[in-house]
Amino acid sequence: MFFYKLASLTNTNIIPLEPSNLIQSVISFLTALVFGILISKSYKFCSQSLSGGRQIASSILPLTLTICLIITVVKSSLALSLGLVGALSIVRFRTPIKDPEDLVFLFLAIVTGLGFGANRNLYTIIGVSLILFILNLRAFLRTKAYKKLKSYSEYNINLDWNLEENLSISEIVDILSFDCHKVSFIRTDKSVDRCNLVLQIGLFEEAKIEDLLNKLNKYNEKLSVQIFSSYIDW
Repeated sequence: MFFYKLASLTNTNIIPLEPSNLIQSVISFLTALVFGILISKSYKFCSQSLSGGRQIASSILPLTLTICLIITVVKSSLALSLGLVGALSIVRFRTPIKDPEDLVFLFLAIVTGLGFGANRNLYTIIGVSLILFILNLRAFLRTKAYKKLKSYSEYNINLDWNLEENLSISEIVDILSFDCHKVSFIRTDKSVDRCNLVLQIGLFEEAKIEDLLNKLNKYNEKLSVQIFSSYIDW
């Protein structure tokens, strides 16, 4: 108690920790936990990301809780706030976020943590709930429309190979064209030693995925191939 009073006298920026403040902070943290789980579940249901997937989904909840805890701690002290700015200024984030949809959910998680950390529970609950409702409704209508169009015969194919193999994208497209009525370009990435190509394909009714994989494997055994539904990224 003596040290606490001494700290209060020497630092006027610190807000005394009262039982009511502690209870409110715990309630905000638990609410952030609930909404972090909801955002993560919504990401799995709504996202069509080709680069994020489970890594982004598993990061949403810890990110929400971390931001909530940071704001809860630093909001009571100007010195802590300035210290946080200084600490973040030396952090370098080198993981690229390639899909804008991933950024939407990450920013939503950050905003949720900020809102609950600042004890703006009502505004945060209403705003985040409305956004999640809109995102899930859009995903539901989109999935329903895809089913009507029988989009289950359409797939995204992810091809990855070493540049030393000297593979030709046009040759890959020609191989796919024998079994597909549609081959659409989505994205290509090229690094120092590897190349990645993402295409959307529509198989003929009589075509089989196994035959397509065998043809690609026959073209080059070192070619890495991943095929998944065009509207489900899991």
